Amino acid sequence: MAPIKTAIIGLSANAITGWAAAAHLPYLLSAEGRAKFQIVALLNSSEKAAKEAIATYGLPAETRAYGDPEALAADAEVEFVVNSTRVDNHYPSAIASVRAGKDVFIEWPLADTLPRVTELADVARAAGSRCVG
Repeated sequence: MAPIKTAIIGLSANAITGWAAAAHLPYLLSAEGRAKFQIVALLNSSEKAAKEAIATYGLPAETRAYGDPEALAADAEVEFVVNSTRVDNHYPSAIASVRAGKDVFIEWPLADTLPRVTELADVARAAGSRCVG
């Protein structure tokens, strides 16, 4: 089985707390992780910030950098999205990918309000994708 083409949201090169770098990246870059997942894109607050993180963490040069959630959602190669942003950014950074039918893992909780959690679940159901946290 080919590795799942994966995007990470919130892998910051200079965050005070680096949850994505500490919790997800070590596994994704391990031999076991690389056999299952291929990082193909990174979304940060700006394209420049994404490019800086790609360089900081030594991700492949072909990793695409995004600063806009809609642009990431439009990337047809991305199959799976790992969202490791602050809670208040979960919904706005993930909803476009959920609408686009991508499977999305969001660090707990799914969103900062119950209506947003409900919308993420409803949109995922309608798009035929999965949104879990």
